[in-house]
Amino acid sequence: MQISFHGAARTVTGSQHLIEVNGYRLLLDCGMYQGKRSEANERNRRLPFDPKTLDAMVLSHAHIDHSGNIPTLVKRGYQGPIYATHATRDLAAAMLPDSGHIQEKDAEFVNKKHKRRGEAPVEPLYTQQDAFNSLRNFVGISYQQSREILEGVHLSLVDAGHMLGSAIVMLDIEDKDAGRDIRLVFSGDIGRKGLPILLDPTPIDYADVLIMESTYGGRTHEPITDLEAEFAELVNTVYQKRGVLIIPAFAVGRTQQIVYLIQKLHSAGKIPVLPVYVDSPLAIDATSVFRLHPEAYDADVRD
Repeated sequence: MQISFHGAARTVTGSQHLIEVNGYRLLLDCGMYQGKRSEANERNRRLPFDPKTLDAMVLSHAHIDHSGNIPTLVKRGYQGPIYATHATRDLAAAMLPDSGHIQEKDAEFVNKKHKRRGEAPVEPLYTQQDAFNSLRNFVGISYQQSREILEGVHLSLVDAGHMLGSAIVMLDIEDKDAGRDIRLVFSGDIGRKGLPILLDPTPIDYADVLIMESTYGGRTHEPITDLEAEFAELVNTVYQKRGVLIIPAFAVGRTQQIVYLIQKLHSAGKIPVLPVYVDSPLAIDATSVFRLHPEAYDADVRD
């Protein structure tokens, strides 16, 4: 078995990890590299492998730094399945076309500059239609369900607690070269315990090979309960001053957690009744996906 890392190594974004075993080529994630426009454009357009040679792909979760270059992968000839949880598949159906729209608008912006300079126009990395086309490759599977995705390669997904549908990827492999069974675990992004709405990460019993993210590996987070109290105090302060509280938040995950927290604090009598406006089409679409997947909620939210 050979493993090569083509993103999310020495940097956070652009997660792409290639597993080669028993003559098969399996890709874990196909994320978009996010950085300065020129560098990001070059890295995202230059796939480090031929998509036509891949046999299967597994997506850990829907965040763009893990999923955002899937349309490019399919556009360049990948025809195989993309395995993900049902919730991740549904979130990707909202997020990837939104990303395609952003790519189109970004190309329009750049081409206005190029036209003034007499330079050749550029094409978007991919379009909304490319994103829609890639969704045909998705195959949704349930948590804790073992499926043979390649001969001698069994996939199981367990809850990573990072966002709706996020998964730790477990591959039980009959490695012919090694002459033994090997369990490879890819963490994806791991959430913390006690996050609103989401279940806690599922512990893994063992792994022979572990590929693990460490974005917050060197930090100690404050307890969630402390953050709730601080948020309630902030809301009440703004309310008493007759102010307006504007909260910038990621459209998927963070926005839903904030809306839930506002409702929770109001129900507990810790903040007054307030009008809440979500000014993001993607956040609204993502919230609709959240409603479709109560199986991913923790007990407090389900009740």
